[in-house]
Amino acid sequence: MRRASRPYVRDLLRLAGPVALARLGIIGMAIVDVIVVGQLAPDELPHQALGWAPTAVFLVAAIGLLQGVQVWAARSLGEKNPEGAGVALRRGLVLALVAGLASLAAMWVAGEALFTTFGIERALAAPSTPVMRVLALSIPLHLLYITGTYFLEAVKKPGVSTAVMWAANAVNLALNLWWVPEHGAVGSAWATVGARVFLAGVLLACIFLTRDGVLYGVRKLGAQGPSYRALLAVGVAAAVSQAVEAGAFSAMTVIAGRLGADVVSAYQILLNLMAFVFMLALGLAAASAVLVSEAIGRQAPNDAARAGWTGIGLNAIAMIIAAIAILAFNDEIARAYTADVSLAALIASLMWVAAIVLHPDGAQVVAASALRARGDNWFPTFSHIAAYAVAMPLLGYWLAEVQGQGVAGLLFAIFWSSVLSAAVLLARWWALARVKAKPSAPARTPASTT
Repeated sequence: MRRASRPYVRDLLRLAGPVALARLGIIGMAIVDVIVVGQLAPDELPHQALGWAPTAVFLVAAIGLLQGVQVWAARSLGEKNPEGAGVALRRGLVLALVAGLASLAAMWVAGEALFTTFGIERALAAPSTPVMRVLALSIPLHLLYITGTYFLEAVKKPGVSTAVMWAANAVNLALNLWWVPEHGAVGSAWATVGARVFLAGVLLACIFLTRDGVLYGVRKLGAQGPSYRALLAVGVAAAVSQAVEAGAFSAMTVIAGRLGADVVSAYQILLNLMAFVFMLALGLAAASAVLVSEAIGRQAPNDAARAGWTGIGLNAIAMIIAAIAILAFNDEIARAYTADVSLAALIASLMWVAAIVLHPDGAQVVAASALRARGDNWFPTFSHIAAYAVAMPLLGYWLAEVQGQGVAGLLFAIFWSSVLSAAVLLARWWALARVKAKPSAPARTPASTT
């Protein structure tokens, strides 16, 4: 196999830029939700935070289930089979609908028990349940958008999904300003539903009605491409991993809720800020996964290794710059989130802890994406279980409740768990990047009917 003949910095940045902007748009909607509620209905911030906690677990797990669309669409291009990317898209849309409707049903059936079972007082759980149920309606819509986005990123046309996402942000802001003053956190949840109707409808129309759809066979039912089994081989491992991580973070929100309304509000805002920066890392992770998958498809393991290391290095630079910016503007950021002066002061005092979380948290997601693109699907899952499902909640409970550190204890738990996850995954990538990749043959069906 040939050695990589060029650096991947330009390729990664060209792809990661619009991908990161799209990811920032996703969290931008959440930030707008928090800021509008924090400014116009600050007493409902705890209800919004708790309403998002179970929603995030179901949503993130289902998004992981769809990651096979990105990996196999990119690999199909590397194998000179562009129509295989269309097969990956169509089958991904079916998986998105099934996962989304199942999540919606589970959340509506469980209802208030999703909170009270974990020790949340009924006074907080009761008003948080309607928020959660409305947000659940948006899950199938968002998954359709994510499937289309993964396809566009794999074929290196991420600008379309980025433009649609930021247009949806404008829709979300308008609906929030309209509904939050009267309906509070529930109104913000309905704004999310409305914005995601726009997202899914416009993006899928762009994919299926443009000329590129012919090239990639998005409407060609007889094309050959990855089977559902191939998509799920990547997706199930990613779904378990992301569900574990999201569930662990939601468990931390529950711990915050046990400590009081002010604690859960401060934790939610700081977590929201970290998630915003994390979208940059997700953009680099997605770009790295596409380039690694494509290199594996054309049987160029040295190129795959180069692409992965480049993504890891660029993430380090981006996270350090973001941490410096947070520290420089901590007071301004805190005041932008809430009109509550005492809450803003608490948030500003803890910005430095949030800043040190950024680098290891970003490094672990880039390394995990590169490993899955290489075909190492389950190692990142087991690593995430150890770091986030086991270590983080235990550390969070001990530091926040037993040691009385409150929000700071929760943030330190996230930091040390991310350090553990990043160290393990980077060591795994280093070991595998030194050997030749041996990708499994793609599982195909003779004639796709989906």
